[in-house]
Amino acid sequence: MQNENLYVELLENDLNPFILFKSDGKVNSYNKEAEFLLNFVNIKELFELAVSNASLNFGFNQKYIKLQYNKQNYYAILVGYRNEEEIALRLYKSVSNKTNHINSHKLELINIFRLIELSKNSILINSPLKVDELYDISIPDIKLNINEFLLLLNDCFTHFIDEEKIVLKVNIKLGEYKIIDEVKYKILALEFISDKKIDIDYMIEQKATRSNTDIFFSKNKLIIELPMILN
Repeated sequence: MQNENLYVELLENDLNPFILFKSDGKVNSYNKEAEFLLNFVNIKELFELAVSNASLNFGFNQKYIKLQYNKQNYYAILVGYRNEEEIALRLYKSVSNKTNHINSHKLELINIFRLIELSKNSILINSPLKVDELYDISIPDIKLNINEFLLLLNDCFTHFIDEEKIVLKVNIKLGEYKIIDEVKYKILALEFISDKKIDIDYMIEQKATRSNTDIFFSKNKLIIELPMILN
């Protein structure tokens, strides 16, 4: 009995999400990491992921598959069932040991909205794309690598150039910070929101790395996050 309790606690506190589904797709149980994951992906999508990757007979099937939900990346899944009443799904999180560091000599103080307008006006000059802007105009000037960030913005607008309308939200994330060289910074987020599902663009991901920003794709959103370095 003590060993069973230990296994339950290990599973509950595992860094990898675990979900136990009923046969109708409803959730029977899940751990803390899965509870966090369910903020970004719906239960139906995860249930379909489990069913579509289950073994043909009772048992377990491990598959290496690249998945991304919000900021979380996963490299493999494990699906198992011993009867027709329940099916379990476990996702294996990718962990990065990258140290956050920025070369301060390449940073310049700039108004983020000035760069957005510059990029938008140059890329969308002959495009019918309408951009609904939801901006927090109280955001101060911040330091960033202007050239690299502008190239990233250009690619982001180009990504949506054939669509009719997108929403661009720019705001400071409440309660979230990024640690760089042991200094804590607030996070500024740019959300490009489309009416359509957005495909991952690996070229944009590379430019995000060069511009010292984080970028991720979540259903119909392309989100850029960058530290608010003010001085």
